[in-house]
Order: sequence, then C-alpha cells, then structure tokens
Amino acid sequence: MLMTTTAQQMLAAIEEQLGQAAPALASLQGDMGDMIRYHLGIHVAPAARRIGHSKRIRPLLLLTAHAALGGDWRAALPAAVAIEYVHGFSLIHDDIEDQSPLRRGRASLWAVWGVDRALNAGDALFALAFRTLADLAHHFEPRAVIDTYQAVTNACVALAAGQELDLAFEHVENVSIDQYLAMAELKTGALFSAALEVAGILAGHSPEVRDDLRAAGRKLGVLFQILDDFHDLFGSPEELGKPTAQDALRRKKTLPVVLGLHRDREFAEMWHRLRDDHQGVLPHLRARLLSDSILREAIAIEERFRAELRSCMERAPFLEAWRPEMLATIHRLVERQR
Repeated sequence: MLMTTTAQQMLAAIEEQLGQAAPALASLQGDMGDMIRYHLGIHVAPAARRIGHSKRIRPLLLLTAHAALGGDWRAALPAAVAIEYVHGFSLIHDDIEDQSPLRRGRASLWAVWGVDRALNAGDALFALAFRTLADLAHHFEPRAVIDTYQAVTNACVALAAGQELDLAFEHVENVSIDQYLAMAELKTGALFSAALEVAGILAGHSPEVRDDLRAAGRKLGVLFQILDDFHDLFGSPEELGKPTAQDALRRKKTLPVVLGLHRDREFAEMWHRLRDDHQGVLPHLRARLLSDSILREAIAIEERFRAELRSCMERAPFLEAWRPEMLATIHRLVERQR
C-alpha cells in the first residue's frame, strides 16, 4: 500500500524535527552526535530509507492516531520524535545483545564505533527522548504532559522486560505459545502501545479510551512481531538488509520455531542440529515450517490478534474524516507477506 499524501506530510515533518535536533546532537561530546545521526539516518532522504534506515512507523502511528482522535498532529511532534528516539535507543542495545553487525543494510553502530561507545550513544539517545517530551508543554496542559511521561516510561520498562525474556528464551527449549505471545506484547508491543496511548492522552480522551488504545498497540505489536518472525526465515537478504534466518541461528524462540518445536518431532530434531550444521540443516528446517498444520496454526493465531485489534479500532472514537487514514496506517504495518 502506497503512503498517502497526509502520511508523507507527517513523515516530512518528523524528518524536519529530527534535523532540527542535529545542532544539539553535534554539541555532544566527541563523536556522540555523529554516532546518533548515523544510527537515526538523519538527513538521509526518506525515498532512500527503504532498507537503509527506519520508516519512522511508530512516530507516524502516533501522529495519525492523534489527528484521528481530534488533535493537531503538528503539536504532537515532540512526542512522535521522542518515541523514535526510544526506538533508536532500543535498536542500538538490541544489536549489541544479538551481536548483529548489520542494521538495515549497513554496519550497525557498535560494528563501526565499538560496543562501549555505542552503549554511550544509546544511553544519550534514551535521555534525549525524555528531554524532547518537555517541548510538549508549549502546546498541552501539564496533566497531559505528565501522563505522557508516565506512558512512555511504562513502555520503556515493558520494552526492557520483553527484551530480557527474548534473550532468556534462547536458553529454554520448552517455550509455550502463551509465553511467546507475552514476550512479543512487551518487546514489540510496548512502543506501539505507547504511540497510541499518547495520541489519546494528548487529544484529551478518557482513561477508558486510552486503555483501549494501549491494548490495541499491544495487539498490533504481536502482529508485527509474527510477520517479522516469518520474514526473518523466508524473506530475502535485500528486503531485510541483513542475512536471513539470523534469529534461528541465535536460537531465538520466534513463533514458527515455537510451533515447530511443539508440533513437529522432525523439526525438533533438526533444531538441535542447527548450530552444528546450519548450512546443511537450515533449508530442511524451513521446509518443515511450511507444513499445512504449522501454517494453519500460525495463521489462526495471527487472525485472532487481527480480530482483537480490529475490535479495539472499531471502539476508538476516531473522527470519520480520519478513520480511513488511520486504518490505512495500521494496514501498512501488517500487510507484509508471510
């Protein structure tokens, strides 16, 4: 689905805000500003960002939802930029923890500057997120700003908890489907949840509406993670910007792997041999995951979360003029092929 004109305008505004942050980043000690700009892809044209840099999907989701809920999306730009900073911080740490040398088709930050300096840049980016949230005070009441701080803080705690579970599961063979889903809601759902909740907070909606939006973000995060899981195994290196099946080689318990371990004895046997002979085993491992029973169960789980997300979206008090834009934004996030 092509990006709408409105989404393009929002993306341009996000890039402008990130660009305006460049002087402040440049004033940071040593190479810190350069590291952060490199990681965020500041000043890289959006048209060139398909692989090389983030598509800014979380800040776009926040701005679209805020407008759809009756707010002025330009006033909410500091919150959108802060969400992107938190996301960027999480990716720096994620690459270090996974020892991933590539991020979106080029060297990851730690691979260029080293682990210690990349950690410092990530920590600075995390702090910048909360400093940026203070700019909301120019347009919103103190209560809304405080609630926004709380929502983003809660998301950061959930994100860290989800990442810890993801790492811990690498050393646990018997991860249940429910455990996987709980991990995905935390690790991937946290920032989607915060984006939607903050949109509702800044638009002045009730706690009940904000609860629904937060739940929708969690469901959206699980869907996004499921599609990413299949993409990692069956996508192309050109699309991923890195070699395929890296999660499997790290023993990550993605949804297809969890289903395979629980439902297919032959897959489980191959899984235990993967580390010793990944070139010989990996093609057969992929083939086992394409069996009808595993695909049917994965699709059933995905459809359950789609239905739950749809229910949350239908209850949300979106303006009718903005509802198509909101639904198009959601669809862009989950339209990728399995």
